[in-house]
Amino acid sequence: MKIVAITAEFNPLHNGHLRLLQKAKALSPDILLVILNGDLTQRGELALQDKYTRAKHAMLAGADAVIELPQMYGVACAERFADAAVKLVAALPAEEKILAFGSEEGELVPLENAANVLSEEPEELSLNLRELMDMGFSYPAARAQAFAAYTQEKGIAVADLTKPNNILAIEYLRAIKKRGGVTPHTVKRSGDYHGDKIDSAEPSASALRAALCSERKEEALAALPAFVKEDLKDYEGKNYLSPLLLYRLSEMTAAELRDVADVSEGIENRILRLAKECADAEALVKAVSTKRYTESRVRRILANALLRVDQDTFECGIDAAPYYKVLAVKKQRTDILSLFSRAGTLLTGEQEAKESGIPSAVIDAKAHDLYRVATAAELEDGMILL
Repeated sequence: MKIVAITAEFNPLHNGHLRLLQKAKALSPDILLVILNGDLTQRGELALQDKYTRAKHAMLAGADAVIELPQMYGVACAERFADAAVKLVAALPAEEKILAFGSEEGELVPLENAANVLSEEPEELSLNLRELMDMGFSYPAARAQAFAAYTQEKGIAVADLTKPNNILAIEYLRAIKKRGGVTPHTVKRSGDYHGDKIDSAEPSASALRAALCSERKEEALAALPAFVKEDLKDYEGKNYLSPLLLYRLSEMTAAELRDVADVSEGIENRILRLAKECADAEALVKAVSTKRYTESRVRRILANALLRVDQDTFECGIDAAPYYKVLAVKKQRTDILSLFSRAGTLLTGEQEAKESGIPSAVIDAKAHDLYRVATAAELEDGMILL
């Protein structure tokens, strides 16, 4: 049996994602599996649409089954995000398991070279990284600069570490090296990930999200498949999480916030102090962020605080037994469920997740409840058969 898996947020699913899915299909898998991030994105924000709606889109785009990436790793740095996905694929009982992912590089060798350098953490690179951070560079900028200097000096051909899809691709490769049993396959990603121009064939998801709540909405909708466009035609772009985040912080002590995943170095005091002065969560993120604490990391901390993800739960879940939270499966492929149950614990609904006793699965269900409360939307609560 051959399984080809793709990890995605599909926030929203656009024409570039269709191309990736088509490339994955071309590998002739017996099962095309999508590992979908949950109701909160890696940036620590509510997704445009809930996970079941996006799972339905993935199915309509060609997936045979969609499972959920555990939410607490879906709201985490690239290293933990990638490792959680690879963990799920590696445990599946199949003769051939392929993880397909996009990258600006488009070739495995430079990505693998980069992954090897970062995994080895040469002392020379680490020293340069610390020096750059002491000079005031943010961690991502310092890491990219130190990495480039080291690999150029050593004559190692590597992928560009300033490109976002390359960064995640490298982390997939590091996780594959750690976990084993998975073959990587990369597809070249064209277009500007951070640009605001919308290329209808290979659009930037961030540009689409921004355009959907502006006068450029029609331009954004044109870059989406018809089944996604229909579900997003009334999207307004409101930040539903902001008041909930500020309320949650208002009831927390510094000691409680200190125990939240990804908090360190006394940042809890800065967050609680500035939360009293800021009118909304976005203003708080900008006020709290520093060279060491990027805006993305602050957003993730706030999301973890809201979901009550503590340091111990986060760390213990990394190597805990896998579970497979199925969001959707083809009606004629329910045999796939037995594959998941052989690999770990099978979950097919939110109530089942809450009662599972698996801390990470409980957090997945909490995130879905949060999405429902924040948006006042009627949501699916269990596996979709399509």
